[in-house]
This record gives sequence, structure tokens and C-alpha cells, in this order.
Amino acid sequence: MIRSLVKGAKSLVATSNLRNELLRIQGGCRIGFGTMTNQRTKPPNIVVYAREDCARAGMVETLRGLVQADSYTVYAVTERQIEARAWIESTALVMVHGEVDGIVANAVLDYFLGGGKVLAVCSDLLRRFLPNRVKYGEKKKEGVSLSYDRWQNVRMDQDILDWVGAEDEFTEVAKSSTGVEQELRIKILVRENMFKSPSILNVRGWEARGNSIFTQMYLNKDKEPERDILKHLLDKNLDISIRQTTHLEQNHYKNAFLVGTTPCKNNYLKDAEKILKLKNLELQFCTNSDNLPTSSETNLTVLVDRNPEDFSVEEYFTNLRTSSIGRLAIYCPLVTSSMDIVSNATFQHGFVVISRCQSRGSGRNNNQWLSPEGCAMFSLQLHVPLASALGQRLPVIQHLVAVAVVKAVRSIPGYENLNIGVKWPNDIYANGCTKIGGLIINSQLCGAEAIVNVGCGVNLSNSKPTMCINDLIEEYNKLEHTNLPPLGYEETLARIFNEIENLFLTVQEKDDLQDLYNLYYKYWLHGDKPVIVKDEDGAEMAGTISGIDEYGYLLVQKLNEARSICVHPDGNSFDMMKGLIIPKYF
Repeated sequence: MIRSLVKGAKSLVATSNLRNELLRIQGGCRIGFGTMTNQRTKPPNIVVYAREDCARAGMVETLRGLVQADSYTVYAVTERQIEARAWIESTALVMVHGEVDGIVANAVLDYFLGGGKVLAVCSDLLRRFLPNRVKYGEKKKEGVSLSYDRWQNVRMDQDILDWVGAEDEFTEVAKSSTGVEQELRIKILVRENMFKSPSILNVRGWEARGNSIFTQMYLNKDKEPERDILKHLLDKNLDISIRQTTHLEQNHYKNAFLVGTTPCKNNYLKDAEKILKLKNLELQFCTNSDNLPTSSETNLTVLVDRNPEDFSVEEYFTNLRTSSIGRLAIYCPLVTSSMDIVSNATFQHGFVVISRCQSRGSGRNNNQWLSPEGCAMFSLQLHVPLASALGQRLPVIQHLVAVAVVKAVRSIPGYENLNIGVKWPNDIYANGCTKIGGLIINSQLCGAEAIVNVGCGVNLSNSKPTMCINDLIEEYNKLEHTNLPPLGYEETLARIFNEIENLFLTVQEKDDLQDLYNLYYKYWLHGDKPVIVKDEDGAEMAGTISGIDEYGYLLVQKLNEARSICVHPDGNSFDMMKGLIIPKYF
């Protein structure tokens, strides 16, 4: 996933003869490939909408502290993002707070009627769902008493609705934005004691089994029982997996380790500062005999004279065949993000940070990246001469690394037919529909070369939040009656580094991209696939994907025309499972 490209790389695009056709989309790409399976294509998202920034940020923080770690990604979304509807198929829950306009209400209602889950807190979205029951009078905030489940006669603030009807269970009919009607079944779960105004309602769609909770209570995450009631609603009513503890678990940061041969480590340490102060993190290189400082979110102790217990250095170097990449590494049992290290310092070419777990992993556009144990994650620093083949086409590096990850698995004898492929611009997919990995790249110019930092994560042995390579191997064994063993952590990382270096040297030495592009087309998901391009003004254009250009940008050939346009990934979010390229709108 591209976080940013160096300015020089962007300027190179303007030299292309397609520059006048460059389609700068501030949004996402969804491209269809036939029949979908029931497998999740991405980790289930929880999207949060509120007009007020503080309310939106507060809800995101609250949900991230309540839902099961490494199972959901929680995002704040804007009105225009809701309108674009690119989120619908990868979303497990929509949470809405406060006032909504017709565009947002229609999108959320359609999502619900299609089987989605909605949690609305003090929101007039209820009026959109049940216009015959909620009058459009002004809401009144009152301190009330109510009883719900194990919480009896508790006091809290609530919006008092101008409500029509005395029954606690009834049916209504809702109409989608396309005019399709569906019966709703409504149950008032609790009323407050004084005005008998509904406090919590459960609304279910009869046909597609949509499920929603509307609460008029002001659920304050810092107060009990409000926080516990919210947790209960998510768990018992909406079937969202929650943490076993209410608050974020305390991360236990451990010492990291400098991994490499003794000469390699000594050569590095003789010129390195003992304390390396980075933007978000301070590294302190220590021997085991030193008075070791405690590692934390902002301080990382790196031991230089011993090996980690949970990472086999012997297995790693037995499989590593490189001359530079991965020869020197920092292994971190837990770090905020491995990119926090490489992106803020200049190391030697091929330097790697391997992170077993991350507390703040991120993807392109600062998207949340789940980083559970079992995911093979690393950040790599490459020094690329600007005059070289890759130096003149820096965006291609993301494709090189993505291809290397896939080839590292599929080049193993017996594993050639595993269904792992590349999704443009920077994701790894299993079975053509399930995301199991991705990349993030940032770069900076330093004299005559670019310092390119690559962050990569691929699900290796973690079945959540989607699936992993070893799950795919197990499936393949059952289908093909084979007995392929699962891949090991250290072996897989070493194989990936081998392939990255092989492809890197091939391109640089031949000064030619053809071998890389041949592999890319072998493993990618998109050749000759139909697509509709929709620009910021809403104009649509039908075409087919014809390839990538010399800078790695997607080429779309217009329908019934010989010419192609170039789709630029910078600033976009791509989910190429639908037949549409649409604005994401930030």
C-alpha cells in the first residue's frame, strides 16, 4: 500500500505519453471477477459516522477498546464516503451518532435491508427507519431512570422521543432507495421509567435478516454502566465479538534483538549510535550485561549479543540466500509499527525490521492494519540509485515486492498451484477474493538515490481476521489429496527476502522490467477484466483492464476505443472485487 511516493517519482508520470489521460481519482477501485464466494474479502470493517468530529473520534476510540482485537478494523467515515457505498460489502457494523441527512440515511437503510448490522446512538436515523412512529419534534435530553437486563434502576441521560404507540412489539414496512419494500419487526427492549419513552429498540429486517439497535441513551465510554450496556448490545444483540476485558489490554513490550552474523553486526555497530532517537521511538542498542532499560511504546531496547527465544536464527539463515536483503535485521516481539523504525532513519541497503506483533500497524492512507501473531510482517529499507531502472520508476517497487511474496510460496515444489495472487496495486489475495496481505511504501530522496521503505504483512498462520497461507495449504491438501506441510515463519520470511533481492537485481542489472512484468501478469488477478471508471463528477466510462504501464499504474482500455487511460493509485483505496472505480472522498 502506498503511503507516499517521492516527489521525483510523481514528476516522472508527467513524462508519459498518457499524462493527459491520467485519471486522478480521490477514491476507491472496485473491480469484479465473476462469482463471489462466501469468504470474507477483507477483515470486517466497523464504520463510524457522525457529523461532529469529536463524537466521531470518541466512538472510534470506544469501539476499538471494546471489540475483539485483530478481528475488526474500525474506521471513521465521512458523508461522501457513506454516499459512495464502497464500504458496504466489507462492513460488519455501521455505527451512527446524531443527525443524519437523507443521503446517509438512505445508504445505511439500504445496507441494513441487505442484511447489514446498524448501531445508532441518539440518532434521528430512527425517524428514517420508522417514520410512522417517531414525530419530527425537537428532542429533549433528560436524566432518567431505567432497568435493562442486569442493570436495574440506573440513572443516565437520554433523548426523550415524541413517540407514537404503546405496544412493545410491532411491524412496519421500510422501502429501499430503489423502491423495494421489506417488512420490519420491531421490539422495544427497554423504556425509561418516567416518560415511558423507548430507550433501546431492536429493529430487524424480515427477508435479508438485517439487524439494528437504536438507543437514545448517551453511552459514555468512561462511565459505568453506560460502557457495559454498550458492550452488552454489541455482544448479545449484534453478535460483534468483544474483548474479554472492557479496557484495552496493556501491551507488554519486550526487548528486541539485532539479528545477523557477528561480523555483520560488528560492522554495523561500529558506526551506529548506541541510542538512536527516531520520531516516535527511541532505540537503545545494549549488551546482555548492560543495565537494561525497560522497553515500552516509545523506547525499544535492542540486544546485540544474544538471539531471541521465539525466532530461530538458525532456521532463518539456513534458508536465506541473499547478499544484502535481510542479512542484518532487528527482530521485535512487539513494536508499535516496524515502519516507525525504518521510515525515520537511514540504515544500510537491505536492512530489515521483523515484527512478530504490532500494536499500531497501518496501511495505505493510514488505514488500520491488523497485526496478529502468525502474520509474517517486516519493514525493509532499499537504497535505489535514481539513475537506475527502478530509480526512474519507483512506483514499480510495490509490484516487485508483491510478486516476490507470491513467488516465494508458489516457487516451492508442490506449492505451485496454490491460489495466491496479486491484486493491483499492492495486496495479496487467496482464492481470488480473500485479502491475506498488503504493502505500504514511503520514500525520500537522499542525494543521487531514493531511500525506499517497504512495509509488508502477509497472513501466514493466523486464521483471523480472514484466512492465511497455511489455511490455504490445508484446503489444497484436502482437495488434491496431497500432504504439503505448513510453511514456517522463519523459512517464509527468508524465502520472501530471497525473491525480493533476485527480482531487484534482475531489473537493475538488465535495466529492463520485462521479466518482472511477466511474473506480475502470471500472478495478478485482473487481466482483461471489465471495469467502470467513475470520476469525481459522477461521469462513468466502461472499459477493460489491459495491464500496467512502465511506472506501474493501471491501464484501462476504453470500450470501443483503441486508447487507454492510466489510473493513478496515489490517495486511493482499492477493493477490486466489484466492477466499479468510484470516489472515496476524504
